[in-house]
Amino acid sequence: MATSRTLFIPWDRAQSGTFASEHSDAAHSDKGSAHRKRKVTVICRDTPGKPLAKVGAGIGTRIHVVGHGAIGDPELGADHGTGAADVGIEELVDMMFEKGLKKYYLGTVACDVCYSAIGSPSYAKMLARELFKRGLKASCVLGYKGPLISTYHPASQQMLGGSKYTHRMVYEMDENDNRVAVHKSSKMQERFFGFN
Repeated sequence: MATSRTLFIPWDRAQSGTFASEHSDAAHSDKGSAHRKRKVTVICRDTPGKPLAKVGAGIGTRIHVVGHGAIGDPELGADHGTGAADVGIEELVDMMFEKGLKKYYLGTVACDVCYSAIGSPSYAKMLARELFKRGLKASCVLGYKGPLISTYHPASQQMLGGSKYTHRMVYEMDENDNRVAVHKSSKMQERFFGFN
């Protein structure tokens, strides 16, 4: 059974770089090796209407916010070479509500952002607080504890020790920012809530 995922890219489609193309359904035509099938909907800042209003409200629903990040950085960086400006958390949340995000959304907002679960506070924690402040009370924000490979990459099968399926991956880094291991993204994630 397919599980829907919504990708929210806070730049116009022309400025989305590879974020939109890497995550589109066409880019995932070889999904036979992924154990969870995904139908991906890509929403950009210039997508017409209020498409986030159509995202379900169930606890298994996910809206993935996409951008480049650094430890504790409150801004998302655009894809390399696009020339697009960074987007701050308040601007991002403004865009999400403008695109139809409902305050009763119960699903997860996932930060497909490198290092989004690291920092004091982390990007994911800052986003959770801003969403909570704006009225989104029953949702959590998911962040990752290292550099994220956000697509189901075929190389993951070998990199994860001969895994039967493809996975999203996160690199574990040491104190000198050297890669020491690679893990399934589910093992390197953390959930944040805005009420604390």
